[in-house]
Amino acid sequence: MPPVRRTRRRRSFSLAGSFPFDSPRPRPYNRDMSACSRFRWARDGRTPGKPSLGSVLVSALWLLWLGLLPCTFAAVLITGDGGWSRFWGLSSVALSAAAWVNWAIHRRDRLGAACALVALGMTLGMMADLYGAFHALRFTEPLVMIIPLFALGHVAYIAGMLTLARRLGLAGRTGWSRTLAGAHMLCNLAGLALWATLVRPSQSLPDMHVPTAAYTLFLSTATAMMAALAWVERRFLAVGIGGLLFLLSDAFLAVRLFQHNWHGVGDLCWITYGIGQMLIVYGVVVGVWPPNVSSCES
Repeated sequence: MPPVRRTRRRRSFSLAGSFPFDSPRPRPYNRDMSACSRFRWARDGRTPGKPSLGSVLVSALWLLWLGLLPCTFAAVLITGDGGWSRFWGLSSVALSAAAWVNWAIHRRDRLGAACALVALGMTLGMMADLYGAFHALRFTEPLVMIIPLFALGHVAYIAGMLTLARRLGLAGRTGWSRTLAGAHMLCNLAGLALWATLVRPSQSLPDMHVPTAAYTLFLSTATAMMAALAWVERRFLAVGIGGLLFLLSDAFLAVRLFQHNWHGVGDLCWITYGIGQMLIVYGVVVGVWPPNVSSCES
């Protein structure tokens, strides 16, 4: 019997499936995965064509804010009808909702706490805006409620900016401490100078002079945190500009309350404040959006 010749079966080798880009059976898209995982899934070329629900909501709320404040502000300038200004207080509702949608997107990743603090700060500001804008909600002198609400909002903003800096590794960068100290010195000096110029010499609302001085320190510290974050990481530049506009709007507010209430200064206060709040909220939204985050959670 002739010997059986054994033939060696050649094993085929293919690179298909060796890399995540050309896997024959890619991992299915899961809507419940974290924001960073969705970004990696999209980066690998396997993303569906339609945008996420979160991005649609954030964009729609920005358009709502645009209609409630800048468009109605333009209507007041064009028509001279001050009735449009009743919508300005509602613009803060749109920004607060956008901030909480951003938190919902990041609630399970390392930036969730920072987004929640920013949303809390915006919500406290919204409550102050509604209390000041609608007489039906008032049960005290407006400043008695507005000042504490805004002060607590600034505390939340300060904590949110610090958390962002730590979670993104910005606090460990060279020059962070020096930048933060310089921003605190400049912003607090500017805030106290504005208070000493506009509030202290005034005879109006004397019981509010000391509370507004304390509030100025909260506002200036929050502005300094935002400016330092923007200086160290330029993708948060809008946040820094928003903080400075917030400080400027309160200077206009001090003129309206404690000085001669020049014609149109209240409108300037609202538009600078509204744009400042929008830049803070959406500056954080854009800064922490997954494609803009340098390192994602594994």
